Amino acid sequence: MPEEPRAFRHFPRVPVENAVLVRTLGAEGPEVMAMTRTVSSGGCMFVYQERVGVGTSVELLISLPGRVIKAQGRIVWENERASGEVEVGVEFLRINPEDRRVLEATIATAAFKKR
Repeated sequence: MPEEPRAFRHFPRVPVENAVLVRTLGAEGPEVMAMTRTVSSGGCMFVYQERVGVGTSVELLISLPGRVIKAQGRIVWENERASGEVEVGVEFLRINPEDRRVLEATIATAAFKKR
C-alpha cells in the first residue's frame, strides 16, 4: 500500500518573487535567469522555459531586498505547466551562515505580510 503524503512541510514555503541566476554545476551549461515563486530555508521553486533535469546540481544567486545570496542545491522535482513553462523545485545543500540569516529574515517578513 503506498505511503500517504505528509500533511506538512519540514520547511514552510512562502510566496516570494525574486530574480534568480541559475548555473548548472559540473557542466558547460548556460547561466539562466528565472523568477522564484516560493522560497523556504530549505529550498525554492522557480519557473523556467524548459526542464533543468531532476538530480542536477546547481548554484543559485537569489536577489533579495538589499542583497544577493548564493546557495548550492539540487533539482528535486519538475512540473510542466499547461503554458509549457516548468516549475523547478530546488533543495538547498549549501548556503553560508550569513546568507542563511538574510534568507530566513526575508522569509519571516514575507510570512508576516501574508497574514
